[in-house]
Amino acid sequence: MMKKLFLFSCLIIFNYGFSQTVSDLINEVSLTELTLTLNEFSGEQSTVVNGNTVTILNRVSNTDNNLAAEYLLQKLNAISGLTVTDDVYSPGANGGRNVIATQIGQTNPNNIYIVCAHYDSVGNYSSDDNVSGTAAVLELARILSQYNFDNTIIFALWDQEEIGLIGANNYAEAASAAGDNILAVLNMDMMGYENDGDNEFDIDVRDIGNSLAMKDDIISALNTYKVSNDINLTANVVNPGTPQSDHKPFWDEGFSAVLLGEAWSTGDRTPCWHNQNCIDRISTMDLDYYHDMVKLAMAYTATKAGLNALSVADFDGIEIKMFPNPMKNTLKIKSSEIIETSLNIVDINGKNIRETRISNIDESIDVSELSSGIYFVKLKNQRGERIIKMVKE
Repeated sequence: MMKKLFLFSCLIIFNYGFSQTVSDLINEVSLTELTLTLNEFSGEQSTVVNGNTVTILNRVSNTDNNLAAEYLLQKLNAISGLTVTDDVYSPGANGGRNVIATQIGQTNPNNIYIVCAHYDSVGNYSSDDNVSGTAAVLELARILSQYNFDNTIIFALWDQEEIGLIGANNYAEAASAAGDNILAVLNMDMMGYENDGDNEFDIDVRDIGNSLAMKDDIISALNTYKVSNDINLTANVVNPGTPQSDHKPFWDEGFSAVLLGEAWSTGDRTPCWHNQNCIDRISTMDLDYYHDMVKLAMAYTATKAGLNALSVADFDGIEIKMFPNPMKNTLKIKSSEIIETSLNIVDINGKNIRETRISNIDESIDVSELSSGIYFVKLKNQRGERIIKMVKE
């Protein structure tokens, strides 16, 4: 479970401009990245896990699912700004492992939003059920980790959903016992099949916690970004919604949760679901529809998590991004154009720790020797000056 985090008693606020928006983040959702994960994790193509070339033949619960878990750990550990946990709740080759990554909120770290999916399956490939949800979680983690948010985001991948929601239930019970302040759980399961051309999707909800308000927030995000970000979807609200996925354990503990998926309520779901005569492969999915579903998940998550601009500076039309924040060993800097900029790193007491100059579109600065804590990065060039707060883990 997430441990309670200490909130600093005072915040130093600087006035600076920024241009990153939720709409920008939605546009970063890449169908190319999603398709690569779909192919690798469903076994359509080989991949490299822990230095070995492998094919993930299946992810069937209780039949040594560990290769799939190792793939997920490798993907998440490669993303800066996340704390990754290998949650082995049932040891052994046929046991259970949740894979959890946490991005700490900068303002309200104890306010938690969970985006999740199960990664186990009932047979080979199982692309829609549920590589579709798994790839969506990884894509959101890849993008959101580069930016600062007021609230904490947990990217969770559950094991053993297919044999009784075991992984999610294990986590939800422990979170409830620990008193975790989980504000919403967005569960994504089977979100890539669309056959009748109406681009409908289901939001399964029940009047538990603030789940009805959560449903409204998803619809609001769709209405806000549908035109500007070309999200061609129509919502079906299913109330009472199905309990047959990993949102149910959170309902059982009184948390807000919904299921986001294809339109089961109107019969437009994959015919290959748990069907030995029809193999659930990528070729059966509508990838444009799926792309829009992931963009909607991004719109909701980025909005509720509270996108802020502590790692973005705008110098009269020139955007400079610094990430990850929190930083670990490397501070990465990207500029929208080449401009020579002085960079000073100052600690919380005002002591100048590092001085350098950057002049490329992409720069990396080694910060491994810095102690954990808060720092202020001062940027100055011919377009102006900015001060940005950064956290060193």
